[in-house]
Amino acid sequence: MQPFRIISLDMFQTLVNIQGRRAEVWKPLLKQEFSEARSLELGSQLLKGYYTAASAAREAGTFISSREIYYIGFQSISQKYGLDYDSTQAVDNLFAQHRLSEMYADTLAFLERICGEYQVCIVSDTDELMLPEFYRNYPITLFTSEAYQSYKNDSQNRMFTEVIAHYGVEPGQILHIGDSAADILGAARAGIRSCWLNRDGQQWQHEVKPDYTAETLDEVYTLLCGKQSGTN
Repeated sequence: MQPFRIISLDMFQTLVNIQGRRAEVWKPLLKQEFSEARSLELGSQLLKGYYTAASAAREAGTFISSREIYYIGFQSISQKYGLDYDSTQAVDNLFAQHRLSEMYADTLAFLERICGEYQVCIVSDTDELMLPEFYRNYPITLFTSEAYQSYKNDSQNRMFTEVIAHYGVEPGQILHIGDSAADILGAARAGIRSCWLNRDGQQWQHEVKPDYTAETLDEVYTLLCGKQSGTN
């Protein structure tokens, strides 16, 4: 197998943990009614709505930005539960909390290592304004759904074909690392090798399997070291 030349990375729940910012998203909206349980319930509904809208856009071959999707989601929750807040301000705060997401304990060392050994990019189903800015400290190329008007594994699969075109390498020389089905399935459709980062010990539910599975980025780096030395 040819060695990897490009390392492609998802951002949220791969490099950073957005779940740690959930309370700060919902406290300004729920005010005195805030509780961890309530924020978890509404946060789950908001995220479910996001995936539903993004999936519908994928299937229809259309595009709707993360800002638009989340605005619709906050509006729906406000109407359903009689909550009084400004949905535009709610989205602005959600984006701000995404930018404040903390890196996982293994992220920094992983980036330091791979940026010295590979060409590295981030491929994220987000608007750019949502992204933490630490990546700017590294020689990392950014691909966002906002920039390419596409989501991972949509009908055109443009996110991954753009990565291939940008670097001008064989798809099998790229390893994409991410936590979602769209990461793995979209990469596979493009011929890119994939590594499912399964931090939470979930079961894989799809017929197409990831090429590799790891629970931490330290495990991913060990995998990369083995591939570079020619071991399996």
